[in-house]
Amino acid sequence: MTVAALLLAAGASRRMGSPKPLLPWGDCTLIEWEYAQLMASCVDEIVIVCGSRMERVRRVLGDAEQHIVFNARWPQGRATSLATGAAALLRSGAGTPEAIVIQNVDQPTRPSIIDRLVEARRAGDLDVVQPAYHDDEAVEHGGHPVVVSGRLLTELSRVTDATYGLRAVLQRHPPVRIPFERDPAVWIDLDTPDLVPEARRVFGIRE
Repeated sequence: MTVAALLLAAGASRRMGSPKPLLPWGDCTLIEWEYAQLMASCVDEIVIVCGSRMERVRRVLGDAEQHIVFNARWPQGRATSLATGAAALLRSGAGTPEAIVIQNVDQPTRPSIIDRLVEARRAGDLDVVQPAYHDDEAVEHGGHPVVVSGRLLTELSRVTDATYGLRAVLQRHPPVRIPFERDPAVWIDLDTPDLVPEARRVFGIRE
């Protein structure tokens, strides 16, 4: 059975001030790098959900543009991109994937993280897994990416921001958390420009 990935890259990047998918990331852009990381993992099928500035993203992706689907409802919120990507998987004709990696473009990750999460989901036949880490006050948090069972694909295709999107899915199917205490990649979130240099350092990306 296959492992699918939804790479959500449709937002306007208002807090960043420039399109997050097109951030310089070493010798390429962030979205090109993330696509390469997915290809280096156990993922078999990739759907890249675009909205804002889709044509610019399409141009940088080159041959990988075949994986793009357009979310016309992207201004309505991130849940619409998740639903669009899930619907694309349902229409693909490839059958229901064993697992689905849900990755936001502003939350880069490593192939090793994806592979470990997919294996944990497979070993326990779990509905949802996600990385876990503790903050300086020893409070546990859920990190990213989230990996869900293909059993939830139809449910993902119906999420809306009005019903709290992925958050509501995780409330109905509480994730099993897998410890990743020593890897900041599971909590990095590129919301604003000041966070980019540290993220590049974590992933070994030159300025």
